[in-house]
Amino acid sequence: MNIKELNSRLVLTSGDTIVALDTTSGTTQTVTIPAPNLPPNLTKGQLEVLNKQDRTISSLATSQTGQYIVVSTENKQIVLFDNNLNLIRNFIVNRAASKVLFTNQDDILVADRTGDVFLYKFNDEKTEPTLLLGHLSMILDMKLSECGKYIVTCDRDEKIRVSHFPNTYNIVSFCLGHEEFVTRIDFVKHVLVSASGDGTLRVWDYLKGEQLSVINTNNHVDDANLLKDLSLEMDKEKVDVSALPIIDMQTFCSDGVFIAVSLLNYKSIQLYKLSLDNHVCTYVKSIQCDETPLKFHLSTNLFIFDNSKLTIYDYCSDSSRTEPKPALKIADCHNFITVLYKRKYDNVQEYLERKKLRLESNK
Repeated sequence: MNIKELNSRLVLTSGDTIVALDTTSGTTQTVTIPAPNLPPNLTKGQLEVLNKQDRTISSLATSQTGQYIVVSTENKQIVLFDNNLNLIRNFIVNRAASKVLFTNQDDILVADRTGDVFLYKFNDEKTEPTLLLGHLSMILDMKLSECGKYIVTCDRDEKIRVSHFPNTYNIVSFCLGHEEFVTRIDFVKHVLVSASGDGTLRVWDYLKGEQLSVINTNNHVDDANLLKDLSLEMDKEKVDVSALPIIDMQTFCSDGVFIAVSLLNYKSIQLYKLSLDNHVCTYVKSIQCDETPLKFHLSTNLFIFDNSKLTIYDYCSDSSRTEPKPALKIADCHNFITVLYKRKYDNVQEYLERKKLRLESNK
């Protein structure tokens, strides 16, 4: 499930469906992802992938102008709509996308799961996409600076790369310090904020690649069994887990900079406030939920979706109300997050066993 705000509506994805929700009236508008337009000369294998019925939306972006919506799907589609959910373009890419994003000119950036980022020109369907940059592992998030001069990408290998845009071969810096995959990044005025599977929020001077501050969100988790259970689960796969991973992070500037964070399996949304004077991130409160929140959106209010309802929380007045949740098919993010951890393989023992058998056979 993905959530963006567009022209006073929340745009959500639910499986292969886009839902535009008016939170004031509760009315919704929905559209289902159409079948892909297939180019000629595809192999049988390519046809099987592209024609499969699983058109689950993997990423959602809205344009800064408020005019367009773009999504990527599991079967390699990129689908562009206007803000009334009328179809504009529907094309396929070579590899499944992990993230889509609009430029300031409403062109489309597509990061695929092998770590490459391509630029697709909005007004020219015939032009081949331009390869901008590449990571050695899957890109989990990417953002453009407000001025449009810089693009920041983060990946499964704990790296945050800052590049000039569109001349991305000019690398500005690397922001290094996270100890697990970097799930979210966001520009806040003149700094960059990042969230990671290591449970930390970090604030960066992204032009210098310098860390300005760090806060461990796990210090404000009141249930030690959550980490214990996750550690036991991942230990079976030979993965050492030392913190509950951050699965989502969003920022909002209004009378200060607020940062909302959700952690894996934790029944709360944590709220922090960032000072732009000393770049210190301060814990404000945890918003308790009846169920594990599946997705949230931070703006003037905090919109929290769980399996049964939508909670609209006013974090300034500490008040909330609940609304019926639209009929949404929301995927559990647990499996996606846990596969991001790096597995450790012991090849030495297997080698010794083979060597022993070889020596015995030569006797």
